[in-house]
Amino acid sequence: MRRLIATVFVAACTGAQLPPVDGGVGGEDSGPSPSDSTQGLGSHETALPTLPWGDDDACARVPASAGVWASDVARYVAADDAAPPTRERLVAVGSSSIRRWETAWSALAPWGVIQRGLGGAVLADVVANLDDLVLRHHPDAVLLFAGTNDIAGGASADAVVDGWRCVVSRVWEAQGPTPVLYVGITPTPARWSTWDVASAANARIAADAWAQPLLGYVDVPARLLANASAGSPPDAGYFDADGLHLSAAGYAVWDAEVAAAVSRVVPPRPTPANGPAVGRRFRVDLGPSNPEDGWVAPPVDGFGIAWNAWSSAVGGGQILAGEALRGLVDTTGVRHAVDLVVAGGFRANGLRNGGLVSPPGDLLQTLAVPEATADFFYSETADDPGALAWTGLTPGARHTVRLFASRATDEELRRTGFRALGGAAPVSGEVVTSGADVGRDGYDGNDGVVTVLEQVQADAWGQIVIDVQRLEGRFAYLNLIELEVGP
Repeated sequence: MRRLIATVFVAACTGAQLPPVDGGVGGEDSGPSPSDSTQGLGSHETALPTLPWGDDDACARVPASAGVWASDVARYVAADDAAPPTRERLVAVGSSSIRRWETAWSALAPWGVIQRGLGGAVLADVVANLDDLVLRHHPDAVLLFAGTNDIAGGASADAVVDGWRCVVSRVWEAQGPTPVLYVGITPTPARWSTWDVASAANARIAADAWAQPLLGYVDVPARLLANASAGSPPDAGYFDADGLHLSAAGYAVWDAEVAAAVSRVVPPRPTPANGPAVGRRFRVDLGPSNPEDGWVAPPVDGFGIAWNAWSSAVGGGQILAGEALRGLVDTTGVRHAVDLVVAGGFRANGLRNGGLVSPPGDLLQTLAVPEATADFFYSETADDPGALAWTGLTPGARHTVRLFASRATDEELRRTGFRALGGAAPVSGEVVTSGADVGRDGYDGNDGVVTVLEQVQADAWGQIVIDVQRLEGRFAYLNLIELEVGP
């Protein structure tokens, strides 16, 4: 088991009286230095470093989980049993801010992230499901964001600290000394009345991190409050309309702070080996698989082309951030170490909601496969922001991405945007998916336009992220996606 040790920068929580930080490293008494502590790290023959709370059993004070996230956890377990992640080194676990974090794949590209967020979760939920969400992956580091829902439900700062300490203790007991970073509970307009409790919890967790270099506190709160008036919450622009969840501007702050903290704990993963050769293509059918709502593309279609198909979703159900299809086959049927990971959640629908069941071959050519066009992933709210990450590609290589999106309805004009993020400037495109007579012969959906993104460069770790955006109307859609290696 690989295990890494490093001192980690811990910025003092707003209002917390902590020792000064010099150059991002703890003080002389804050714990062992890297040079003193690398021997035997993670070995069962070496005693665990002392945790700041000593032998206190915080887990004994963590209440039982209500079990409301059992179905989501079961979906993660089933997916991991079928094809466990192989390249990622960091698990991000917690509540809705982890689940909604569609920029995680870009922000944490040097390390690779296994995203395991349960919207609305409390710390007891994380503790109860730690084996299934975190420990089974043997991560090099763990990033935790939870506690805000605890406090909103009346929990004390002591209870939040107990939950944090229990997570750390469980991780260390299972796999030896492992960096665990806590993202400070964010000060929000919607929950400003409980900020004194949250701030107290943050300060105590920051003190734990100061005392043990393998623990980290990510001071997002200080950044958000930097320009706020004394006694006032951060600028509303950092948050969605609910005043609770982060907006794109808020996540930009989050991304920068988290990436800086992780960089002090885990070195970047090695540059991956080259991926598939130029000319290889991968097609994926997106949508539900229950017979009422979706059809699954066959392994080989009538054109002799091999497909990959999402088969774990039901109509109206969520596709969770972190779910993935792994080990995709190319259009000739050859399997590769290429994955397609959900970076921002979706929902799924199709046959009963305007899927294209009779795609015209003269317009869509070999993409005119009814099983692939008749159902779709969709995004409606920030709860399902919509993003996919391709991994296992050749770093820096150029690719062409083809996307077909359609949903027949005359309720309103709906326009979906696509933005490809990799190692160069983003490449964007869009399509009108829905509206009266937008298709041929009065069809109320897109029946012939394929959005093509060209010269999309993979990043230094062989990844491309496709962000699916609502540009007009209530919904954004994506029925199928094809990636071709090469321009």
